[in-house]
Amino acid sequence: MHRQIRVETLGKIRFLKGVSKDHLEALAHIVRLEEYDEGDVLFEEGEPVDDVYLIIEGQIALEMNSSGISPQHMLTLGAGESLGWSALLNRSHRMATAKAIVPTRIFRMDGHQLIALCEEHPRFGYQIMRVTAAALANRVRILQQKFFDVYRLQPSGFICGAIEFGVD
Repeated sequence: MHRQIRVETLGKIRFLKGVSKDHLEALAHIVRLEEYDEGDVLFEEGEPVDDVYLIIEGQIALEMNSSGISPQHMLTLGAGESLGWSALLNRSHRMATAKAIVPTRIFRMDGHQLIALCEEHPRFGYQIMRVTAAALANRVRILQQKFFDVYRLQPSGFICGAIEFGVD
């Protein structure tokens, strides 16, 4: 994919909304376009963490294993979302398996290169960490609701990770 097309495509990804054109051009140097068919695995739970992914189009399911039962679907990610954020936090192993639900196109970035880019351009790094934190907060909220639904509990107003406080 031509670099200018990569820049334009990056600019359309919701996760990167507000990122300057200069920073999108810097990102364009480290992204690789990949395509996955339905059922293809991007990465498996327990694998070393190396890459960050941006979904251009399609859907990815995140599944987690639990001893004695089949993999459990945790959530579905779609166009404009990111996954593989563990690479930004120096985590050593994947916490879930990612599978394409439908034909999917993604940009894949080496986590070390992305961290280096964030350190070289602190304003960009701050933007990336803010949108990553917002995405994680949203996922905690989704998983909390799933937990409450499974166990038929009512939320008390307190969400894990100190995202929201409603407790007196």
